[in-house]
Amino acid sequence: MSKIDYYQIALDKAKELGYDTIRYAGEREGWRYFHLIKYSLIGKKVGLPHYIRIDFNGIVLRVEERDDIIWALHQEISLNNL
Repeated sequence: MSKIDYYQIALDKAKELGYDTIRYAGEREGWRYFHLIKYSLIGKKVGLPHYIRIDFNGIVLRVEERDDIIWALHQEISLNNL
């Protein structure tokens, strides 16, 4: 069984979607959440942040439910001391 590099998968998906970097935002129910960040938009009001989630098979999905976004945002703040 090979180890999955979740960070690299998330970074590749971020680049594909036009984002600059990612930040780990926690894990829930087998999914790992990552915040997609575009540095040119920092400090501007653009709505809810964009998150993706990756399962243990490497499947990437965009997080679209508001409850999941809010949960990931709170997890990211607590994990990264923001």
